Amino acid sequence: MESTSNEYYNYIGGKWELSSTNEWIDSYNPATGELVGRAPKVSRKETIIAIESANETFQTSDWGMAPKKRYEALLALALKMEENFDELAKLITMEQGKTIKESHLEVTGSIDTLKYFAGAARTVFGRSMQVEPTNLGIVLKEPIGVVGLITPWNWPILLLIRELAPALAAGNAVVIKPASLTPLSSIQIVKYIDEIPHFPKGIVSIVTGSGSEVGETIAQSEKIGMVSLTGDTSTGRNILKSATTNIKKVSLELGGKSPNILFEDADLEKAIPLIGKSIFISAGQICMAGSRLLVHHSIAAEVVNKLKQYAENLVVGNGLSENVDMGPLISDSQIQSVEQFVAIGREQGNIITGGYRLQGSDYDKGNFYAPTIITDLAADCKIIKEEIFGPVLAIQTFSTDEEALELANDSDYGLSAGVWTTNVNRALKFSRRVQAGTVWINTYNKNFPELEFGGYKQSGLGRTRGIDGLNEYCETKHIHFETDF
Repeated sequence: MESTSNEYYNYIGGKWELSSTNEWIDSYNPATGELVGRAPKVSRKETIIAIESANETFQTSDWGMAPKKRYEALLALALKMEENFDELAKLITMEQGKTIKESHLEVTGSIDTLKYFAGAARTVFGRSMQVEPTNLGIVLKEPIGVVGLITPWNWPILLLIRELAPALAAGNAVVIKPASLTPLSSIQIVKYIDEIPHFPKGIVSIVTGSGSEVGETIAQSEKIGMVSLTGDTSTGRNILKSATTNIKKVSLELGGKSPNILFEDADLEKAIPLIGKSIFISAGQICMAGSRLLVHHSIAAEVVNKLKQYAENLVVGNGLSENVDMGPLISDSQIQSVEQFVAIGREQGNIITGGYRLQGSDYDKGNFYAPTIITDLAADCKIIKEEIFGPVLAIQTFSTDEEALELANDSDYGLSAGVWTTNVNRALKFSRRVQAGTVWINTYNKNFPELEFGGYKQSGLGRTRGIDGLNEYCETKHIHFETDF
């Protein structure tokens, strides 16, 4: 079944399918309000069929035992994405709203991730140990079986590929449930997979629908051996509960309230634009956003002034325009959520810049919000404590290293942090004591497929990327020989 130009179908068992519900999920451009395309809203029954089909393919194909085939398939997918680079980047911007420059970064990062895990597919290492003269132990890394991937809307391709690549590299079958706000980008990746003969038909399926229907069905299914979620912390809790049906493995990359800690000796010329970018990239709709800035009191006035200038110089608009620095928020409801937080900031703190929805001309067609900076908030304020997922930076001050550490760790989250200082000893000491899965020193948001990423505390379970990210999608088996010499 061939999809039309703006209708995208589900892919189940190697076939493109509509839904028996006859309902659609419409995807709108958040910059213009125009319909980008639509995907079927599938039922629980069809999700079960997708899971059963993936399980059958895993059991009957040689995929899990053929690392060279997996290498060739993942590499072919990377090359297919390179061939369609501009088309894919444009689709991301139209569906999600981010700038075309960010979409280029997203596609580039996805291709790099596929190439890394293509190589890793051929190096899924175990080990052997001679434990006694007549006893030999062999430890193998094996595929789990069928993995369910529940992916988000903010970086719809990269955060899909970040989990899809290691899951396939390890030899698993995969059922994808993309976010309902951005289903088209994920379906486009599966279209490429369908065109690559190295992938067995049915080893990857995609089903689009609600979290309550599709997501819960995946998490509860006894034929799913592992579920991976990238999303908010409340959804993560629900997935954990649902996964108890068969005590399946769970990997969670959840929310964040990440601090940048700016010491008095920091290089401000380098720090200011990177700190600004860390919160205003993707309009703040990114889990590792540097949404808190902790700055030494002696430089606070200068830093606030420079960041105010940075924010007010950003060009906000339709992400397809090359000169735009920040695109829209994903939806009107997301703007309403941001406005509720900003109202608290207006009442309890000091809004340095922004704090309002952009209106007039083309702004009225989309979901645009001004880059916002708020100071003078109490440590227990909701803006300091809760993830906003919008272009809102909260600034706090400190006087001593110990006070900075206490503020940095005073959070339920622990995804990432930035440390800005020219003192190497301070940087290393402080980084070791910050409760975060990733700490960047004199930079921010540098991610590579070779290096693990994940959170402490309520920012998640497990790790993605790197060797640990590959092993998340493996079972460990011990085979033991006793020989008679």
